Amino acid sequence: MQWSKTKSTLESFLCDKLKGRIKLYATVYRKFPDCPARVWITFDKKEIVSASDLTYAVKHEKLYQLMKEEGSLSGIPYNPDWDVMFNSLERQELIKASEDTEEMMKNQSIFEGYHFYAPLIKYSSLSIDEAMNSENIIIKAYSMLDRRLGKRRLKQLIFTKDTHPLVVHFYKIRCEVEGLGIVEDANKTEKD
Repeated sequence: MQWSKTKSTLESFLCDKLKGRIKLYATVYRKFPDCPARVWITFDKKEIVSASDLTYAVKHEKLYQLMKEEGSLSGIPYNPDWDVMFNSLERQELIKASEDTEEMMKNQSIFEGYHFYAPLIKYSSLSIDEAMNSENIIIKAYSMLDRRLGKRRLKQLIFTKDTHPLVVHFYKIRCEVEGLGIVEDANKTEKD
């Protein structure tokens, strides 16, 4: 699907008070190798979240190298049998370090282009309940801005301490524009 069609579809889901104030953008740097991309969302012309392949790659590599040093991880030892290399403990530890790095970056709202692009394309085929309960941070956050999430239901939302900061941020934006006056209480948590 073309980005322009995806963008207009996503912007049609915005509640009335956010129409024209929330904008979605995407660009691809075609003159760079592998055509890295950048996707971002603005609120009143101020960037509120972005995903950049270049920024992500640089930060991921720095954090990954730091984790390798702290964990004293070594490279995969050469073996003529590829299966031995593929299944080596060293490789498993490196994969784990890379996955941990990616998770840490997601928690800091540092995303790669595909972290945004794929979920945003999927968003238009989801019901509001599916979007709000999605495991995907981007889908869940964008659902806070969706017109299908009514004010009454918005007031009743309860967040746990594990709720991603991006979801809370988008919730606060929505409450602010709706004049709900519960923005200060956005970090309320569910009792265990």
